[in-house]
Amino acid sequence: MPCVPPSWAASGSFWLLVLHVPALLCGTGASLFPDGRQGQFIKTLQEYEVVDPARVDANGHFVSFNLHHHISNTRKRRDLGKKENVVYYKINHKEKDLFFNLTIHMGFLSHNYIVERRRGNHSRAKIAMHSGVPCHFIGSVLQPGSGSGTAAISTCNGLTGYFHLPHGDYFIEPIKKHLQKKGTPQPHIIYEANTLPNALRRRRAVPVEEEQACGVNEQAIQLFTNHTRSTVL
Repeated sequence: MPCVPPSWAASGSFWLLVLHVPALLCGTGASLFPDGRQGQFIKTLQEYEVVDPARVDANGHFVSFNLHHHISNTRKRRDLGKKENVVYYKINHKEKDLFFNLTIHMGFLSHNYIVERRRGNHSRAKIAMHSGVPCHFIGSVLQPGSGSGTAAISTCNGLTGYFHLPHGDYFIEPIKKHLQKKGTPQPHIIYEANTLPNALRRRRAVPVEEEQACGVNEQAIQLFTNHTRSTVL
């Protein structure tokens, strides 16, 4: 599979977009989503697809439903020629297979970074130090018959990130709090990037003076903010 040079995704600004964009979902069956925030957000979008990613080899043959691919050895991480630094995934999306060819992105995070998770006020904040385990990848995605594009994916907890195809831009994330049994796939959500602003434009039938100047009501802003705070790769 062809691999797109990673220079396009090397900048911190791109990765900040991937990290902080909220994982908005939509659909009819909220029971599919054990996480309450995801369950609320699925009601805001018009379309999404539940998919079952699989780890495959370079030829596209099935390897495992275990999607985790962490690089823990610093020496190996520096040698981008090592097989351990490359991972392949296959996803059936819109009745067509997607093939991801991803390589570890060494310079994404500082060794000294700190993650702070907040829900509500600062008293509920949780601070975690850098784990030292790199799990962010960049590379290419190929859809036979449609073309290829670029991808930036975290494998820290399932597959979370962004990919581009000739016909559109997409986000992917795992269904949170899903209890995965050994030997079974971990369900994920794929949705188009252009559905994100559409969802935020949606408003309740409230008086104009009660809405924000930008045209997004307070409830939507609060829902957006809460979900963004809880979405960490």
